[in-house]
Amino acid sequence: MAKHDFNEEADINITPLIDILFILLLFFILTSTFDIKDEKSMDIKLPEVSTGKAVESNDLFSVSVNSENEIYHNGKIQSMDDLKKQLANYAKDRDTKTVNIVADENASHGVVMKVMDLIRAEGIFSVNIEVAQK
Repeated sequence: MAKHDFNEEADINITPLIDILFILLLFFILTSTFDIKDEKSMDIKLPEVSTGKAVESNDLFSVSVNSENEIYHNGKIQSMDDLKKQLANYAKDRDTKTVNIVADENASHGVVMKVMDLIRAEGIFSVNIEVAQK
């Protein structure tokens, strides 16, 4: 019989394994969804205007009102009392205070005005209303 020559120092090539892991990682990154703002995932149809202007600020307090007149902040439904507490916390330690209202075009004018009144009651007078450009 023939003698077999076994090499005691056998190497395992892990290059294909690393390639497959990178492909899987890339697949999971590309197929996952990212919501940068919680309000973007809500179904809100903004009113269209031709005279709106863009406002950029990192320190905005955003309040959303959908077509069923539900009030949202940070993606969670809020009562007027909860919203008042959160506005008070926001306004407490800031010199410049700005609130962004994102209201559906079918939202009740009365609900939006109640939200604006609540904002003014907390001493915040800089209010932006988000619209869509025509």
